[in-house]
Amino acid sequence: MKPVRTHRKLNDDVIKKVRFLAEFGAPLEHLAPAAGVTTESIRIWLNNARGPNPTREELALLAAIEEGRAAGGMRLIGKVAEAAENNDLKATTWMLTHSPAFRDHYSDAAAMQRYRQEGIEMAVQAIIDAGLPPDQERDLLLRISAKTGHNANA
Repeated sequence: MKPVRTHRKLNDDVIKKVRFLAEFGAPLEHLAPAAGVTTESIRIWLNNARGPNPTREELALLAAIEEGRAAGGMRLIGKVAEAAENNDLKATTWMLTHSPAFRDHYSDAAAMQRYRQEGIEMAVQAIIDAGLPPDQERDLLLRISAKTGHNANA
């Protein structure tokens, strides 16, 4: 049986400070000194929390960071959503391009991906409609596949 790690510095006060700062998006490099510990210590404790024999304190630290970041994220999304409801175009745009629920469908990157996909589909259809000999058609479709990573075989 492994001896249980004891923590001189990881205590409820440190965990509470980390939770509070995590809610405001502070990275580990800022959380640690504000809580009076080193960044390396926090990294070790978090790795231990994810490992096979975490201590109660290590698990509480991991939970504090996750809960803090989740609460902060929800608060910020709420503020952006409220601004969007008040017809703030920037907030609405931010919601559509950054929120995981919307970005895959409404962001500029998603639009570019759709245009790319549509272009590939149009090129493939044009090749098929051209009535080329099967060998030439296959060669062109394979080239499209190789260049785009898109399976162009009709």
